[in-house]
Amino acid sequence: MRPTIVSVFLLLLPVAAFAQAAAPPYTEAERAERLARAAELKHEAERLQQAADARHKAASEACQKKFLINDCLDDAKRAHTQETRAAKRMELEGTEIERDVKRRDVAAREAQRAADAPRREAEQKAQGEAYRAEEAQRAEERAAKIADKERKAAENRQKLAEEEAKRQKKLEAQKQKEAKAAEKRKKREAKEAERAARKAEKEAAAAAAPASR
Repeated sequence: MRPTIVSVFLLLLPVAAFAQAAAPPYTEAERAERLARAAELKHEAERLQQAADARHKAASEACQKKFLINDCLDDAKRAHTQETRAAKRMELEGTEIERDVKRRDVAAREAQRAADAPRREAEQKAQGEAYRAEEAQRAEERAAKIADKERKAAENRQKLAEEEAKRQKKLEAQKQKEAKAAEKRKKREAKEAERAARKAEKEAAAAAAPASR
């Protein structure tokens, strides 16, 4: 177990070397270079692992033809393990480079967000105040429109009431005029009837006078 623990510790040493707290962000050129280096390391690690696997397979097959087959297989396995560890270290180095770039990207975004926070808050506050002012203006305009509509409706009602009053007054005057005309006509007809009656009486008296003689 002790050699395994030591080997793992040694394997992780290159990884720890990349851990940097509050590291400054990379420039675009540095970022591209680091990511290219990470991709190169991972690609090379994959190539080394494939080569190690191929050598291990070939060595294992060759061991089958030897007398001390177990010793041969152990040697092949140890060689494969060392090559695998080397490839793994290279892969982890590439992975840690990528993580370092990502950490710095995140840190840069967080720093920019923190730097922009006062401006964003001021913009949000200004937007909120502008929105409230617009809403107050809209409410005032709506209230003015409602008041104007109610005023016009009241004026229309008043106008209709005045027109109705004039119409009723005109009708009443017409009725009174017609009543007076009817009264005059009735009096005239009564007088005419009275004159006709007197005339008839006179005519009747005149007609009766010769007969009595």
